[in-house]
Amino acid sequence: MENLSLPPRHRRRMRRIIDAAQVTAASGDRATADAAVLARWLSGEQRGRYAPWLRSGDDPVEFVARLADERRVVLEEGADPVPDELDSAAAAEHEARQIPLRVLETVWVLAALGCFGGMIVLHEEALSLAVLMGGAALSLVLAGATGAWATRRRDRRLLDWAVSRPGQLGRGIPVATPLQKETLGPALLIPLAPAALLGAGVIGIVAGAGVLLVSLLMRPDTEVDLLRLCLILLGIGVVSLIGSVLASRWRAHRLELIVRRATAVEWFGTSV
Repeated sequence: MENLSLPPRHRRRMRRIIDAAQVTAASGDRATADAAVLARWLSGEQRGRYAPWLRSGDDPVEFVARLADERRVVLEEGADPVPDELDSAAAAEHEARQIPLRVLETVWVLAALGCFGGMIVLHEEALSLAVLMGGAALSLVLAGATGAWATRRRDRRLLDWAVSRPGQLGRGIPVATPLQKETLGPALLIPLAPAALLGAGVIGIVAGAGVLLVSLLMRPDTEVDLLRLCLILLGIGVVSLIGSVLASRWRAHRLELIVRRATAVEWFGTSV
């Protein structure tokens, strides 16, 4: 069976399938929507491993159609009991834990909290405040990145487990902790990032306007330097505001993707 690692042309085709699946899901064909989301979520190597069970080739459209048929049977007729399914899933979930990364994520969160605490204590020392603010921001970014990486690795392991079992993607993935679960690092960073960018944008624009006003009141020989500073501050402010808007849109898209993926791997087996 050919590996389904897609070239750019096929990846663009897969993206169009995903977009079309949104309309399909709205019309009531959940199976196709789930299959499209799963096909995009899986890596090329994982699609290649699961393709033999679907009897599909390397065409992404065929893969999605066959996977949708598998999912539709479960949605319409229910899933037959599989004796070892829950035990095997529990073992896979246990092995997929990312304990070192979770510990590192916690360390970065504690470092950020320590920096915030130091900012409260040393609020009158400008230099120390700036250093602690930078340390808090860096720690939050590292905590968010570490948590997101750990979640991605965990989800990839559980998807590996699913593609190794015939029909499992159609049945869903039974786990105690949901896939795509947001941990403390990303939960702190993602909401704060747009707000921080918005604050930086407002401060930059206000400061730039203030410098511009001062430059108009100063002597002509100092005006050029102040104007340069004004443009820099205004540029930082505008870029920060644009970044805030983009970060907010990315967050909304991310939440939508999490919901769609959770729906696509919803389990329909039995616990007895």
